[in-house]
Amino acid sequence: MPTNPSKQPRSSLSLLFNDRTMARLVGTIIALILIFISAWSPTPIKSLRHQTFDLMIRQWPAPLGRTPIKIVDIDSKSLAAHGQWPWPRSTMGRLLTIIGNGKPKAIGLDIVFAEPDRTSPSQLAKLVESTMPAALHEYIQTLPDHDLLLALALHNSISPIILGHVFTNNLAGSQQEPRLDPSRFITKGSDPRPFLHQFEQIDTNLPILAGQAHSSGFFNVLPDNDGIVRNEPLLINFRNQLAPSLILEMLRLGMGADHVVVNSDANGVTSLTVGSHTIPTDRQGQFTVHYSGPARTVAYLSADDLLSGEISANIFRDSYVLIGTSAPGLMDIRATPTDQIFPGVEIHAHALNTVLTNAYLAEPEWARGAELVYLLLVSLILILLVPKVGALKSGILSLLFSGSFILFSFWSFHHLNLLIDASYPLLTTGILFSALTFSNYLQEEQKATMIRTAFSQYLSPTLVKELINNKQELTLGGEERAMTILFSDIRSFTSLSERMTPNELCTFLNEYLTPMTEVIMENRGTVDKFIGDAIMAFWNAPLDDSDHAAEACYTALKMNERLRYLNGAWQQQKRPTIAIGIGIHCGIARVGNMGSKHRFDYTVIGDSVNLASRLEGLNKLYGTSILVSGATRELLKDRDFIFREIDRVRVKGKSKPVTVFELIRATSELDATMVKELADYQQALQAYRQRDFADAASRFKELQATNHCQRLYKLYAKRCQEFTESPPPADWEGIFDLIHK
Repeated sequence: MPTNPSKQPRSSLSLLFNDRTMARLVGTIIALILIFISAWSPTPIKSLRHQTFDLMIRQWPAPLGRTPIKIVDIDSKSLAAHGQWPWPRSTMGRLLTIIGNGKPKAIGLDIVFAEPDRTSPSQLAKLVESTMPAALHEYIQTLPDHDLLLALALHNSISPIILGHVFTNNLAGSQQEPRLDPSRFITKGSDPRPFLHQFEQIDTNLPILAGQAHSSGFFNVLPDNDGIVRNEPLLINFRNQLAPSLILEMLRLGMGADHVVVNSDANGVTSLTVGSHTIPTDRQGQFTVHYSGPARTVAYLSADDLLSGEISANIFRDSYVLIGTSAPGLMDIRATPTDQIFPGVEIHAHALNTVLTNAYLAEPEWARGAELVYLLLVSLILILLVPKVGALKSGILSLLFSGSFILFSFWSFHHLNLLIDASYPLLTTGILFSALTFSNYLQEEQKATMIRTAFSQYLSPTLVKELINNKQELTLGGEERAMTILFSDIRSFTSLSERMTPNELCTFLNEYLTPMTEVIMENRGTVDKFIGDAIMAFWNAPLDDSDHAAEACYTALKMNERLRYLNGAWQQQKRPTIAIGIGIHCGIARVGNMGSKHRFDYTVIGDSVNLASRLEGLNKLYGTSILVSGATRELLKDRDFIFREIDRVRVKGKSKPVTVFELIRATSELDATMVKELADYQQALQAYRQRDFADAASRFKELQATNHCQRLYKLYAKRCQEFTESPPPADWEGIFDLIHK
């Protein structure tokens, strides 16, 4: 029967109507979900917003105020001059006296004196009391106690000194109670205590010290879920009492204020008033720190320069002074929006500067409302237009909307210090536009069948059925942890394989890879993968291995030992012998199940993996067998290994140089010949680094003539010759740039 022509237009019109209706229905559902997520703001969205605000802070840091803030740093120089930490309290008392004589507004200590000074004469006498003559014991008891000397310094200070303490819920804490004075707070509004961070334990100062200080305050910092410190708490609920922070007490005493006014309502804390400053806070009594730059933006002064008299105390006049430490091993390192390596004491300095400059960052109450209005408006326009005008025109419109909101967000931060997030509106616009465009494409072009066919080409029917029946999702990703990565490779494998048949090559690789794999597994390593003749392995995952660096180095030495045995057997069989190169690096990497949702492996990724691979390849350049990074050697400097420095290189694609070491053997295997060679090589390398290229060239040529490592010595002799003819620039640091991977 012929088709009725009159039915065609109606059918087409109906199909078009259904297509647009379906696309708009999908768009409406997605828009409602996105709007709900905006109002809910789950942790991933909060993290996205935080990263956007971090970008703004890096772009527009807060200026340093006119009121100076200084950090007295117990640095490596100070420890070298005055002994290891902790110092005698008498030394700390002298340091506080010097600073106080400069008449700063306030002095805050990012340090806790929780236990008696072990260097006090009375404490030392207890250690040998049973063997000490009575007269000597009586005399020692008359010597001044170091804790008492520090207490006298606190008592006699002409500037207010605020001691620090730490609240915790994880440790037992000290047995001392903090000096909490409820009268210093005036509460206006609802009780703020239920909204504050709550702690039950404390590490605080000795009573003899706490009783002589002007005040004390906590220096806890509370990172966000991603480990970045963005906020500074000013109040904490300690056993149902209000406790002030270190910087809050510094501000109060520095401005001569008797009280801190806590303003709160039914939703929590709204602000704190101290002196002439009203500090806006969130409901938990903390505020966003407007950082002024990366670490060491605030002025640092070495404690040694003060104790030795190199710096006058007058530099502290009318300043706020924080005392902390940056010495390696003592440094309280944090991550902030402006720097991943940030001293904890400087966080307090930037928080103090935020208050003193009134550079507060605030998310206005109307920000979320403006975001919801934007989402509703953009969703309505896109739902109406995308199915009608197509992807190109609606895409341009989406870009205009997004760009306008981004400019508004940046302008608000730069000029008004307002935190108005543009990331989620931008993400929402992109998701909604993509969903509508995709839905429109599926409906109008009727590609559903083709898409299902395309998917069936990538997935086997068995796997598709298994995925459908198993509702548990395959998870990807993993965790970051310190690991040791090893790469090994056969030298000149291509030319070797050309001389073998495929069967011979397969047999040869099996004979080589099997014992090498056994060595790795015997030493607690995980074999990641085989890449042709190359082996990749790692340590400290999936099982923890605190000695992972040493295990990897023992493995490398054992691999060479096993290879010597294999070469001996192959030589007797008149088969080719081989040499291998090994690269080892210790660093942070991400390990876990990685790949696609359809196929993944337990593997490790990151820059640390790339560096280990580069080190393996560098063996060809230097004629070495095992190369390790400086980070690996540093972990093993006290272990039973012999390393020698090979070079300082900057690998392709990296800006920071890497010091490369050769792992030679265990200390017990060192002989007199090797000792002499290492000494001669070190002298030659030192001459090279000191730009005495003629002397270095002579030494390297002598080494080349008498020792086995011809390529390394020849390489340095050639470099020295080139530098003699064309010297490197004055700022040359002995770094060699690699132009090839």
